[in-house]
Amino acid sequence: MNILVTGAGGFLGKRLAEYLGHKHTVYGLIHDKLPWPCKWKPINGDVKDYPRLLEILVDREIQQVYHLAAKAIVRNCKCDPIGCFDTNVLGTANLLEAARHCDTIEGILCMESDKAYGPGPVPYKEAQALQPESIYEASKACVTHLVTAYWHSYRIPCASIRSANVYGPDDENMTRLIPNTITRLLRGERPQIVAGVKKFVREFFYVDDFVSTAIALMDAKPWGEVFNVGSGEIVSVGELVAMICKLMDAEQATDEWRKPANLVEIPEQVLCLDKLDALLPDRKTLPLREGLQRTIEWYRKQSR
Repeated sequence: MNILVTGAGGFLGKRLAEYLGHKHTVYGLIHDKLPWPCKWKPINGDVKDYPRLLEILVDREIQQVYHLAAKAIVRNCKCDPIGCFDTNVLGTANLLEAARHCDTIEGILCMESDKAYGPGPVPYKEAQALQPESIYEASKACVTHLVTAYWHSYRIPCASIRSANVYGPDDENMTRLIPNTITRLLRGERPQIVAGVKKFVREFFYVDDFVSTAIALMDAKPWGEVFNVGSGEIVSVGELVAMICKLMDAEQATDEWRKPANLVEIPEQVLCLDKLDALLPDRKTLPLREGLQRTIEWYRKQSR
């Protein structure tokens, strides 16, 4: 199987590409040279470059695509909305259009986000109206409509997933709560959270569970559909930070920083997983505590 993973230099992309690379010929779309050895073949390119995408799909006879390339840091998207839409929206359109002109494509799985639901009612269900309010949320909501349109208009075999917050080893994005908290504690610093969010509720999904779920969905071929993916394990921000502190034998005190008035945090993000569980009834997920322990151990080894 010839597989393309876009965003292969990112946290999710490199984990997925590495796993798939043990069994398949995997090409990973990246911007720069990789600083580490891998089980997949890096290809330089950008999802904003339609001719380059078409060239890659056709020349490598790509059969499956996992589309993970995105501008994913919410505050950066707010500062550069055009750049966000160029990558997240136009980049997805470029990929689907290139696939329309490649006769080897058997399946495309596009990454959305639970942020696209905005402040809608929870638990979020796939069929409910999306209520994006931020630039990032709007860009990810557009992915849903592009996937649906290309399936119904051209029968391009594509589906999309809206994931809970993915965490685990090797996440370099320190704007995310879990890697930021762990690395601060390893430096002897207090965890830092946004003021007023301790009781905000989130769902966290271990990276290897994300990978196995994405592959299982691709194999199930649910074209034209969107699926919530997550663990079903819900925790408040304060409880999560306290759990990490306890696992690291650290003081459970936090520093708070005042966010800009126009940086909005959604108080409750919980996914309904009924549709996913009906399609994949045998899937299993790692308990949060165990996933955090594995993640902490990875960062601890990197700090030595």
